[in-house]
Amino acid sequence: MARILYGVMGDARGHVARALNVAAELPHHEFLFVGGGAVRDVRNLGYPVEEVPMASTLYRNNRVDLPATVAHAAKVFAGSRPVVSRVAEIIRGYDPDLIVSDYEYFTPLAARKQGRPCVSLDHQHVITHCAYRPPADQRISRFLTSMAISRLYSSASLFLIVSFYDVPPKNPLTTRVLPPIIGRDVTELRASQGDHVLVYQTSPTFHRLLPVLESLESRFIIYGHGKKPERKNLIFKAPSRSGFLADLASCRYAITNGGHNVLSEALYLHKPLLTFPIANAYEQFLNAYFVRSLGYGDYSVAVVPSVQMLRDFESRIDQFRGVVRTGEFFGNRHVAEAVESLIRKGVDGTFPAGGASDRPCTLA
Repeated sequence: MARILYGVMGDARGHVARALNVAAELPHHEFLFVGGGAVRDVRNLGYPVEEVPMASTLYRNNRVDLPATVAHAAKVFAGSRPVVSRVAEIIRGYDPDLIVSDYEYFTPLAARKQGRPCVSLDHQHVITHCAYRPPADQRISRFLTSMAISRLYSSASLFLIVSFYDVPPKNPLTTRVLPPIIGRDVTELRASQGDHVLVYQTSPTFHRLLPVLESLESRFIIYGHGKKPERKNLIFKAPSRSGFLADLASCRYAITNGGHNVLSEALYLHKPLLTFPIANAYEQFLNAYFVRSLGYGDYSVAVVPSVQMLRDFESRIDQFRGVVRTGEFFGNRHVAEAVESLIRKGVDGTFPAGGASDRPCTLA
């Protein structure tokens, strides 16, 4: 049994869910989680947690509120020195066999302070550590996002990137790209095709979408706006992981923002996707861009979506569904093998030979 110290960004539940899925694939190892926000809820599952401050992303009108987000992050980072020292002491006392970070700021810095390597395991580094042709109209957003990731979240020694789109790493010695890791609560589901559409909003600020949905014939089950009275063909449901997954598994297609985890879960269940990436969130746009490029669905950045756009999307549902069924969206074995290999052979600045994903590279 190995000891794994796992830093996790708790701002978005996708990071926490991914970390827990990794832990579930490695039940014979011991885990200590470090993070803030949603990470504290991991205690309810029996894992020990060390809480640290967290730089949150704030939203307004289906956009990242950049001034508020930057101001909050600056406050957190200004007080980073004592936090890094505390996490370094935690590392020294726990003496882990492997240190992992899922986009957590303090863990890689503390590991470096202790002279210990740290492995990044997330999706965000696809932006900075992989080679792809960026969408021309998002170059400024890509540049700013890349700068932030490189300066704040790239202190790790090696990078494991999980992604539903396979793009080649810039440096295969330090970076590997693997298919997504999918939770057992998803893999145990049986997908079907019902008569409803699943709508999931990361932030309940995209109010202009709802009147458009009311103009369509489909029935929409909506998560992210809380429990509300039904409006015509709109059914609002309270947060529920099991309820959400049941509705996702049985929907005709899914409408989401651009979060990687929920997109990967929908694709694993063979659901076509219509995505509305949150403005100023470049990773979400990139995910949506590849949804379209790979033929898994489409996206829109329209501030006011049109009824005709949704009708056009629905006319291509069968085409999208056929393409989705050909994709590989289950990387649990690949991720578990990569982590086990790092535990056995150690982290010395490059990945051990062998153990790479056998998924062929599809895009560059």
